[in-house]
Amino acid sequence: MLDLLQAPAVILGIVGALFVSGYSLKSRRFGFILWILGNALWVSWGILTQNPYVVVMFGFYWLTACLGFSNTRRRTTL
Repeated sequence: MLDLLQAPAVILGIVGALFVSGYSLKSRRFGFILWILGNALWVSWGILTQNPYVVVMFGFYWLTACLGFSNTRRRTTL
């Protein structure tokens, strides 16, 4: 059961990083969505294995991914 959470979490994290590093806003948004999903899987895994360190770390990553996605929705000018 753990591999059913870990494998997709790893894949979502890696693919999300590729999209976040892209130039287009649409690509970055999609990358943040993948990170949000992947980090949620890691938090779930941490809860199931009773590992508070994983829960806190990936909970924080989840929050920053949500903020990153939110920032891509705002129109800003430099």
